Amino acid sequence: MKVSSCVLGGILTLLAVCATSCSTSDLGAPTASNSGKYYAVSVKQAAFYFYGPQQANGPDQKLPQDTLVMLIRPSFGYSKVKLMNGQQGYVATQDIRAAPPELVSAATAPTIPSSSNEASRTRKFHFDPRLLPPEPLPNDAPEPTPIPGAEPSP
Repeated sequence: MKVSSCVLGGILTLLAVCATSCSTSDLGAPTASNSGKYYAVSVKQAAFYFYGPQQANGPDQKLPQDTLVMLIRPSFGYSKVKLMNGQQGYVATQDIRAAPPELVSAATAPTIPSSSNEASRTRKFHFDPRLLPPEPLPNDAPEPTPIPGAEPSP
């Protein structure tokens, strides 16, 4: 009877270990294999720190919900992310989730103007006079004054 209770205890222990190791993980949570992928802010506002959450002052920015970020380095508390404008900083890992494909495609798709008129209105031309060729001298310009002691040119 003692042997069967030991075997039964061992089997129950083995099942408990298997049950805890087979539990599903949160698919939206950042992992090391997901670095370089797009994530979105999942809360109403997420604190964004340029140098990390241990700064002496508060957050540098507040990111609104569905702000698209690229995951650089995941971490347990705060993950390093890159905003679409190129700024890098830290946001709480629990405040971001894997971005839906429609949000990624809307944010990363190039914008094409609908008409040539719109394209000409949106372009900004900067006039730089240094890039223009010099204007020719007028034909009725006076003859230059000869330098004394120099021979005239033919």
